[in-house]
Amino acid sequence: MEKVICTYCGKDAVSIEEHEIELSEPYGGSSTVKIKEKVCSHCGFVEDDDSNDLVIQKELSMLKRISMVKVLDELNAMGHTTASMERALGLPARTIARWKNERSMSPSASAIALMRIIRTYPWVLAVADMQFDHVAARKILLQHAAKELVKIRAEHPEYTVTSSAQKSENHLELFIKVSKESIPETVSSGNYVFESLR
Repeated sequence: MEKVICTYCGKDAVSIEEHEIELSEPYGGSSTVKIKEKVCSHCGFVEDDDSNDLVIQKELSMLKRISMVKVLDELNAMGHTTASMERALGLPARTIARWKNERSMSPSASAIALMRIIRTYPWVLAVADMQFDHVAARKILLQHAAKELVKIRAEHPEYTVTSSAQKSENHLELFIKVSKESIPETVSSGNYVFESLR
């Protein structure tokens, strides 16, 4: 077996050590892979083994594929058909189906980024369906912002959400205020009653 030489000090006191690292992809989950490191016992220099890049890239590729499938499954569950998404985005027929079903095909980084953005903000499909019209996009954005505020209010009843708008000659200003409702707290001591706010 050929001795491994330290690239820093040139000594042959190098051992190969394995350890696991965790990799993750948005919407794709995470997994662990074993990587190798060359450790020099003479100078303490540590460097990655040449085989690590291939191991990491292979696992990330699998996680990206899982991510794409999960994103598309979730969009389908929301009621977005593959054909309607392709039409809205101007993609050739069966492109999304290939991204999802063909194991030999690895979607490009831009395809994965596009579908993750759409999964994060599904209303972007409605904007795309309106040919990215600026006025329609603004209306859709504000409608979904309002829905999110209502949802936040329902999920956190201890908060009050108020909004107002004012228009000046050059500006339209929208104010949204979220505040926690204060509950008066009564503290009793002897003959005195103190009321304080949290």
